[in-house]
Amino acid sequence: MSVNLSKKAACVLALANLIAVIGTAGCSAGQEKETDPRFIGTPETTEAPPGNTDELLAGGDKDYYVPFQDPDHSYCLINEGFGTPVRQQGMGGCYCYAAVTSMQSSYLKEHGELIDINPVDIINRIYEMPDTSDGKEPQYDEEKFYVATVQPLDLGGDIDRVTGALCADPLNGYLVSEANGFGSYNTNGTNSVSEDDIKGFIREYGAICLAVNYKKDCKYINGYYTQNYQNNAEDRDHVAAIVGWDDDFPAECFKTPATRNGAWLVQNSFGDFWGNCGFYWVSYDMPIPELGNCSVTKEYSSAISYGRFPMAVVYSSDVMDKLGPELDFSNITNDDFIYGGDVAVATVYEQKGSVGAVGLWTYAPGQPYTVEVLDGEFGKVLASSSGSFEHSGYHTVKFDKPVSVKKFTVMVKTTGIAVFEGESMDNVKVYTILQRAYAHYEAKSQPGRSFIQAGEDWVDVTDPSLKSRLGLDDIPDYETVVTPGDPCITVLFI
Repeated sequence: MSVNLSKKAACVLALANLIAVIGTAGCSAGQEKETDPRFIGTPETTEAPPGNTDELLAGGDKDYYVPFQDPDHSYCLINEGFGTPVRQQGMGGCYCYAAVTSMQSSYLKEHGELIDINPVDIINRIYEMPDTSDGKEPQYDEEKFYVATVQPLDLGGDIDRVTGALCADPLNGYLVSEANGFGSYNTNGTNSVSEDDIKGFIREYGAICLAVNYKKDCKYINGYYTQNYQNNAEDRDHVAAIVGWDDDFPAECFKTPATRNGAWLVQNSFGDFWGNCGFYWVSYDMPIPELGNCSVTKEYSSAISYGRFPMAVVYSSDVMDKLGPELDFSNITNDDFIYGGDVAVATVYEQKGSVGAVGLWTYAPGQPYTVEVLDGEFGKVLASSSGSFEHSGYHTVKFDKPVSVKKFTVMVKTTGIAVFEGESMDNVKVYTILQRAYAHYEAKSQPGRSFIQAGEDWVDVTDPSLKSRLGLDDIPDYETVVTPGDPCITVLFI
């Protein structure tokens, strides 16, 4: 997650957003998940992944240029044996298709296995059309987004929502382990990354998601489908995945000629009849406003998360003082979150098992955290871990050994800011490629379950006096502190 907010568009990657801008319950034991149809994915019917770039770039003019000939100045996951299937999305859902490409690529690099995860299954966990036939009142049984006028597969979204859908309910046994927000490239945004940074991310993590405008300034030139859209930072509507690069790709091979050689090879989700067998080239010159990845794991048997979707935040008192009553973010930097005062949150659970890790969100690169597992309700410390992560986003903090629990509390302390699910609300804006619609977002906080530390006291998140206890009475529009909901914490059992 980063500090900038994405434009409202049909398919924008919004790794950074705490409140999703596009369309934008705890789990039971692992034994039930093996037979529960909610956790069994729909098998995919995608083709096998491409074996090498010669296949997918066969339409290019080889007398003009042949990519990936110089291993010192080019790299492609496909040629390294880490290719993933080219999918064909519907009207929307690109954010989820790109995220699954990233998940599969990362898992293949680390474990040598191409896993089966269907993006449609994830989308249906995020969005649902309630049954209102015959005058029925809509029922909101789960924590998710309910839409009445558009199909879930037509909607945009973000990797924050993908993470919420997979942080605690496994799909074919897989849970999200990490969702990094790397920042922006060739823009003036916060968390700017370099060309070499992106190359390093691809080598380390596999396919990297990027936000693009999929239709502007694109053209076939000498058999290669290419793009160099200079307004991409302000005008993007799609998410795809970078799978390689070539430093020598010709600068003149773009509708808008580039200032230098070099391009990213991008895998799209429009099927293999689009572009160069489903791929295209993006110039190094083109600004990319958001970059990130998503990884999954199969090492946990079950999980609990009462706050899944990151829809609200609570700031530390010193950050609030700097923001002022008008919530002016113009002077706020990542350092304010990294070096800000602590925001401590906690949730109480009743489930017997062995805790192997805790999932949490960080808002800035290098933001410090502390996680503690406490016996009973705020009892003695059973396990503790502190540190920071190189990138913002969702992370899992593993303990050195499993922690045996029955009734227990998980406390998470981060500097400057803490992330929550928010409260149930109507009229959440969601988008298709053609229209804006509205969703009902359902959150299910309960008294006596989750808390924020105010001074020396732990205050229930449902306490009507919470805003006053946090000293925020002078912030009339800071509604998320009235009922922030459960903190976004995931408990993962071995």
